[in-house]
Amino acid sequence: MTWILRILDWALDRVTLLLLTVLLLVVGAQIFARYVLNHSLFWSEELARYLFIYLVFLGAAIVLRREGHIQVSFFVEQLPPRLRRGVAVLGDVLLLGFAGIVFIQSLRLAAMVWTVPTAALLIPWTLVYLGIVLGMGAMVLVLLGALRSHLIGKHSVDHP
Repeated sequence: MTWILRILDWALDRVTLLLLTVLLLVVGAQIFARYVLNHSLFWSEELARYLFIYLVFLGAAIVLRREGHIQVSFFVEQLPPRLRRGVAVLGDVLLLGFAGIVFIQSLRLAAMVWTVPTAALLIPWTLVYLGIVLGMGAMVLVLLGALRSHLIGKHSVDHP
């Protein structure tokens, strides 16, 4: 499982860097075209929005993997190590349930809109919703790894 998470980390880092680079280029091109050439790129705003969707969901998986999401841990840190681990496992299970539901529903939504084109780019909406599918799928993998670590006791939750 750890090698899968390492590959996932590597892939997510590179893909989000590429998406962010493309997003900056698209927005920069739009600014240049609008203010220097006095011409608007009709597709740039829509593409930037869709790239941002991918960045949000893939970035959320990265932050989850690095345990960077905001949390209030004062009360949990006051618990003995076994209870702390139990709370961590419960949190993993609840988050896994949520991510799993969103993953399945986003798959269903992506399948429903395969023939519906977007307004400016005329690409299938499925390609837009694929960002949610990929991000939630990555989160499910990350949460399975965290749950495994918490269950076998190989996680920093035992040491405040």
